[in-house]
Amino acid sequence: MELKSVMEEISKDIADATRTLFETMIMIDLKFNNAAVVNQPYIKADVAGLISFMGKYHGLIGLFCSRKFSLQIASGMLMEELKAFTPETIDAIGEVSNMIAGNVKTKITADYGEMILSIPIILVGGEPTCTEINSLPVSCFTKDPWLITNFSSGDEVFNIGLLLKETK
Repeated sequence: MELKSVMEEISKDIADATRTLFETMIMIDLKFNNAAVVNQPYIKADVAGLISFMGKYHGLIGLFCSRKFSLQIASGMLMEELKAFTPETIDAIGEVSNMIAGNVKTKITADYGEMILSIPIILVGGEPTCTEINSLPVSCFTKDPWLITNFSSGDEVFNIGLLLKETK
């Protein structure tokens, strides 16, 4: 199957897994906006939660959001309002990234083979925090196309990105 077709099929699973997770565990209503394969070398965000995977296909699933939305996610996960960026915020973004990747893995294993997931890696940029370098936004560079699945909640927009390659 052509890689672009595989990515388009998986985009539906990403949208379903993300929306279900946010509505049932984080208590945030999401609106799915669109999904598109983009030749965009940089994905920029204040916060990125990344999970790599290996199997018949290998690549990366990433949650990309603003610092403000990461606090909303962490507040929902912890069931308490967080006003400052803390290590608990980082843990929550890692857990949400892991749950999205795990749900996608479960949905696509039957069609695309078994996958092994990494532990989450969380990158934080923007304003001064406990884990940052030079107050720069986080940038993920690649020469391969991303599948970007775009969501919104209120005035916040965030993306789930998929970088996918067939293992040879």
